[in-house]
Amino acid sequence: MLRTILARGVVVTGAAMAAIIGTAVAASAAQPARPVVIAQAAPAKLPVITTFTRNHFPESLAIDGQGNLYASLDYIGQVVKVTPGGQQQLVASLDVGAGFLTGLAFDPSGNLYVADATFEASPTPPGVFRIGAGGGVTRVATLPTFSFPNGLAFHGGDLYISDSSLGVIWRLPPGGNPAIWLKDPLLAPKTTRSIGVNDEAFRQDSLYVSVSDTGMIVRVPLTTGGNAGTPVVIAQSPLLRTDDGIAFDIKGNLYITVNVNRLVRLAPDGGLTLLATKNNGLAFPDGPAFGTTPTTRTTLYITNGAFHGGTPDIVAFDAGVPGLPLP
Repeated sequence: MLRTILARGVVVTGAAMAAIIGTAVAASAAQPARPVVIAQAAPAKLPVITTFTRNHFPESLAIDGQGNLYASLDYIGQVVKVTPGGQQQLVASLDVGAGFLTGLAFDPSGNLYVADATFEASPTPPGVFRIGAGGGVTRVATLPTFSFPNGLAFHGGDLYISDSSLGVIWRLPPGGNPAIWLKDPLLAPKTTRSIGVNDEAFRQDSLYVSVSDTGMIVRVPLTTGGNAGTPVVIAQSPLLRTDDGIAFDIKGNLYITVNVNRLVRLAPDGGLTLLATKNNGLAFPDGPAFGTTPTTRTTLYITNGAFHGGTPDIVAFDAGVPGLPLP
């Protein structure tokens, strides 16, 4: 049975509520329906950490151990550092060809990696780059011309790269070459111009991914040998359609940014909570990441790309629960 709670401050029209509740689907045909919770827990406006120039489109976020935020600026091919005080510093510039920068992630040694979806064969094919302390970039992975490297996540020393065009997950071992780790219809885009598998997040020995086209969250267990197990849909709902970035807290809740101006929390029991919307300051939200310092561990930072209007910025949401530490 679907369960709906309207907390203080939420504004949902009857038609919108019917669409959300009436068409919410179970995680898979073999699983029972999950509870859907509609709530509003955010303040009137989320605090703004920093703003960007219009059309710079901040996308992914990564946060170092000192609490500095790193954002990829899609179309201008820049990675910028945002200090805890909100000051911006250019870290690196890359050639984005006909595309844009996407995912960011730190490896266990503190090196920063960025995905570059150039959509061209030459001079800069799609791939992943490591950014040195002085801003120099080193290519660590080259992918096919029509691939769309998007989310990045480390596990066991390997880098996992989601490919939103080809509908696959690549695995890159240290010093090695990328190889397809998982190819599955669940990850594929519906059309050649849409987005399939998007962001990634590890919890224990499973990789969780968002699938934008279908509004799904898929869990992929790792086998004992590190291979991909059978993917399982753990959530699918119109509330999640155009889902993008994902991040876990220590209790196993998954925070999901949805491009149509939603922040949604997926509980371990499958319940969905709508936490924030456009009214709270979301504008095409993309990359979520939890703070890393003692005073920011419960803060979920979110990039607003403002692709359809609004101000490109980074906002902060108090989750009330510390984020799951990344490797």
